[in-house]
Amino acid sequence: MTGWHDELVKILEEEEKLLKALYDTVSKERDAIVSLDSQELERILIEKQEILTKLSLWEKEREKLLEKHNLKGTGLEKIIESADKNSENTLRLRELYKTMKTMLTAIAEIQRINEQLIDRSIIHIGTAIKFLETFGINAKQSLSKEA
Repeated sequence: MTGWHDELVKILEEEEKLLKALYDTVSKERDAIVSLDSQELERILIEKQEILTKLSLWEKEREKLLEKHNLKGTGLEKIIESADKNSENTLRLRELYKTMKTMLTAIAEIQRINEQLIDRSIIHIGTAIKFLETFGINAKQSLSKEA
């Protein structure tokens, strides 16, 4: 396997570390949503954004590497298929690919659950506000999912 494959493995290892951190963060985010801990949720959202920014930078590095070797737009699966099957780096690439794919699926699922929890919370808060309004108590601030 060539030197650029070594570089690709290093980039993917960094992305894998960040995906693990993102998985942990979205899990903590779910816990903060469930416990209605707005301060912790805000801290977690900042942490999550930092991880996503770092992931984006590594993704750009990977794109530059692939473009440099005329493989722009080529997926990892195709790169792995065309690589030396018995190479240590090919085995590592295959392992990273599978791990990252599994982690992305798990992160997407937790994110979906988090969104549902937030939606339900907004519905419950809206219902509580309407209940209070029946007694003449008005909310000082409007409710928004974007906030």
